Amino acid sequence: MLTACGGGGTGYGSSPEPIVAPPPAPFVVSGTVPTFLDQGTEVSLSLSGETFTTTTDAQGRYELTLNGDVADSGFAVMNAQGQGSQSFIEFKSVLGQVSALKALAGSDNTLTVDEFAATHISEMTTAAAGLAMIERSGVMADSGDAWRASALNINAEELLIAASAIRLAIKNPDMRLGMIPNGETTMGLATSTEALYSAVEMMNAAGDTTKVDAKMETIQSAAAIKLQRPESLENIFVFEPGYRSSAYQFLSDGTGNRFNNSRNEVREFAWTEADKTIEFYYDNWVVESNTVKIDIDGDGIEEEVHEEVVLTKTDLVFVSEQADYDVVNITDYFIKRYPDNADTLPDEPFDKYEDKNAGRGAKAFFTSTGGSFNQPQSDISEWILPIPGRWSEEYPDGRFYRRDITFDFMIFDPANVGAGAEIGSFDWQVNSDGHLLITTEHGTSLEYLQFANRVWGVIERDDSGSVIGMNVTFGGERDYDEVNANAFTPGVYTLEWSWLDDRNSQFWIDINQDGSARSVWTTDHNGDGIVTVSESQINTGDWSNEFENLMINFYRNNGPDNYDPCASDELEGCVIYNRRFWDIFAVDGDRFYVGHNHNFFDYLDDVQTRYILDARHWVRLDAAPIELVED
Repeated sequence: MLTACGGGGTGYGSSPEPIVAPPPAPFVVSGTVPTFLDQGTEVSLSLSGETFTTTTDAQGRYELTLNGDVADSGFAVMNAQGQGSQSFIEFKSVLGQVSALKALAGSDNTLTVDEFAATHISEMTTAAAGLAMIERSGVMADSGDAWRASALNINAEELLIAASAIRLAIKNPDMRLGMIPNGETTMGLATSTEALYSAVEMMNAAGDTTKVDAKMETIQSAAAIKLQRPESLENIFVFEPGYRSSAYQFLSDGTGNRFNNSRNEVREFAWTEADKTIEFYYDNWVVESNTVKIDIDGDGIEEEVHEEVVLTKTDLVFVSEQADYDVVNITDYFIKRYPDNADTLPDEPFDKYEDKNAGRGAKAFFTSTGGSFNQPQSDISEWILPIPGRWSEEYPDGRFYRRDITFDFMIFDPANVGAGAEIGSFDWQVNSDGHLLITTEHGTSLEYLQFANRVWGVIERDDSGSVIGMNVTFGGERDYDEVNANAFTPGVYTLEWSWLDDRNSQFWIDINQDGSARSVWTTDHNGDGIVTVSESQINTGDWSNEFENLMINFYRNNGPDNYDPCASDELEGCVIYNRRFWDIFAVDGDRFYVGHNHNFFDYLDDVQTRYILDARHWVRLDAAPIELVED
């Protein structure tokens, strides 16, 4: 018989003691809330069927410990609930997938504000969460993909204004009464389009600089962490639907180039960086030149003088970090000058955009965040991709003809060749950074960076490698199965531009069951809160749909005494004025991503005057965004 021996063995037939694994180390979220929230604000997070709760200290700090087995697949949304007289303050901050948060936290298993800005639960994160819920019909995202998709659709300026409204409602009791009714909370404001419209109207009605001051205070207080940006700036791409995109190339000598993708415009600048702000200084950038009448010497007689509007400086402030981009606020500063009368008419500041130098919000993408190209494997594929702006204007026979192009239709062959309607034949490869690199037959190259789903940046270089153009816009591979199954159907289609500042200024196109079409621009000219037909610019026409391509025609009478819109060229004197092609390359629910082709016939004959290509997404609505009232 064998027996155990030495060292206190258990002996024959005894059971070994089980090995008990140590409990997983707790994961800690260590963050802050704004200082206007009282000590004792409740901070909570629900994961894996369990709610974890803590409170803030006198400095607005909190530490939330997640004990137990929290699933890495969980999706974390932080809550901060004011207490007592601050019970109307309900803040949220979307952190994202737990596995990604743990990776950011590192070896100490503690996630801090320095590691992830969203642990600062604020009016900005609340506005982002609320607007994302509006995008998802009132439902909070429950996965990283859902959050990224909804956050990408948030208009950056609307985010800043919504955050400003929340902050103003908290700090101004009079504003609070109108913005947050009894029993409601700040999340109720952030998740309601009607409530946000009403809040903006209140801020505008308050006059002076109420809205501007609230916005600038919100921007200054935002906790912006430079996680998206590389240590040394190289390229920034600024994008927001409804505005011309721009891109900035930074050089190590403190200079750089701004690409506007309008009129082939490239401008040199000198730049400095301090904390969250980059300042750009321009030399003699004249953006307008006019002849005006001014009383120069005070004798009561106005004289014609040459006036120039000059862009002197731009401030780009990094405000808030989102899933794929940073929210920035861009402010351009202008002066008016009179070069022929400089001795008597000094330069003066000019508020060109009438925004009291509050600037506008936008999304900033960075070269370092560009994703890898998923190259074609077997079949020829069709793509719509941005190109740096191609702009020209000619005057054949005394008539103008303008081309304004910011994307190209491209075909890719797996054999590493392809062609584009604008750039011609090319070779393509995937470069060492994983980016698509096209080399044209002219020796120029285009490097493509996928910043987010259907958002692409491009850097164009000449044959010596110097950057000659940059752009960012919608793009992607055409998905025929998806597109053909979701071809345009009758309904109301609007551009998802920002209408928050003025709910009565809208644009949409009606595509009707009977084949007729109507485009509508609205403005409340008299400010009575009602938009009438006579206050609107309405074009009428027809539409036809063939697979992925929708054609819309708008017509006008060709005079000589009547140039009003008309319904069809089958009517006498009714001719084509504007023809649009919507070439779909992707569909996401009620969003249609298209290569948008504008053709104008301004002379109301067969001579085309404007040819415009840009990438857009149209949103299908069940009804017009506002009601038009008959006069």
